[in-house]
Amino acid sequence: MFERLFKVIQAAFNNLLGKVEDPAIMLEQTYQDLQNQVIQFRQAVAQAIATEKQLEQTLTKNKDQAATWQNRAAMAVQQNNDELARQALQRKQQYAQAAADLEIQLKQQKEATSKLRQRLTELENELQKAATKKQMLIARDKAAKATMKANEILSKTSSSGALNVIDRMETKIQERENQAAALGELSGDTLEKQFKSFEGQSDVEMELMMLKQGMSGGTGGNDGNKLIAQDKHAANKDAVLLDVKGEDSTIDVQDVRELKTNE
Repeated sequence: MFERLFKVIQAAFNNLLGKVEDPAIMLEQTYQDLQNQVIQFRQAVAQAIATEKQLEQTLTKNKDQAATWQNRAAMAVQQNNDELARQALQRKQQYAQAAADLEIQLKQQKEATSKLRQRLTELENELQKAATKKQMLIARDKAAKATMKANEILSKTSSSGALNVIDRMETKIQERENQAAALGELSGDTLEKQFKSFEGQSDVEMELMMLKQGMSGGTGGNDGNKLIAQDKHAANKDAVLLDVKGEDSTIDVQDVRELKTNE
């Protein structure tokens, strides 16, 4: 049981660590650490160069002192002072030995400084590459985050579901429009509709009655029977003319209206 609990705690810790370990933050921190290392190494190289210059100066001084005591020994010999000349030569040998030792040390220091200079150049190049790569990786991380966020939004959004809702709403709205149109037709003036229907039927009955009246006016012949009726939709609507066997009979509009009234 303790092993399972440990695994659960470890998984939770790793998950939390993964969330805290933001790539952009880690890249910036790593770059800062590398930059600090380069700065410290540059300071070390500067110190090595300073040591080299100091050795050169000390070597020059020892050589100068050796030459000076050499001249003094010569002066003592000229004065027939062998003891003084002997002491001067001993001092000259000390400076000469120190100069020899400094030359060896200086040579070693120059080799070390050269290597440090070369390593510093490499580190500075690596730092420049790290800066470029850091910027590129941060840009890639931002692009990846944006893509991930867009994909998360798309995964939560169903375009087909939205289209289905739109289609259903369109159908529902169409049904409401049809219902509104039907109610509009039913809510019209029914009395006016009845009169229009009645007037239409009266026109037919009137024309039929006039036709019967004209036919009953005499015996018909094949050549003489002719019926001329003016359309009720003509502009003048003044009269209806009926000609049977050459005899003209005119029915005024007033007579027609009276016939309709009598019916």
